[in-house]
This record gives sequence, structure tokens and C-alpha cells, in this order.
Amino acid sequence: MPTDDPTYDHIYRELHTLLAEQLSAQQVIEPDSQLVDDLGLDSMRTMEMVMDLEDRLDIAIPLNMLPEVQTVDDLVKALQQVTA
Repeated sequence: MPTDDPTYDHIYRELHTLLAEQLSAQQVIEPDSQLVDDLGLDSMRTMEMVMDLEDRLDIAIPLNMLPEVQTVDDLVKALQQVTA
């Protein structure tokens, strides 16, 4: 599938892959997983992940979108808006 495909599923798979690389194998990554509370991402890890996603999806994510992002699903939907 091309990297410029803005579908929810494509973005979710890319994000899931990145999260799986950064988290322990025991952590379950679901759309409703809280980035901080459930997955334990601090602000530095979140920013690193966002930069990796920007590279993978060839997009620029406005920083003003990030404060509203709480869950994996929130982040996927924000990325979808950017790629639309």
C-alpha cells in the first residue's frame, strides 16, 4: 500500500507499528488506548513518535493539534485530517 494513503486503517497500522517498536510486548495497543495513562508515553516519547510518523507518512503535523490527542484513535483521526 502506498505511504500517501490517508485511510484510517493505513495510518492506524503505521502508528501501531511505531508504538509496538517502543513499548513492551505485554502492552496491548487498541484504538481507545490512552497514550499517557495506558501506554506510558511521556511528552518526549510522544514527540519522537510524531516525528517518526511525519517521516513515514510524509506529512507535517501541526503542534497545535497535539494537546487534544489523548488516545491512539485521536491521533489517527488527527493524522487523517492532516493528510486529507
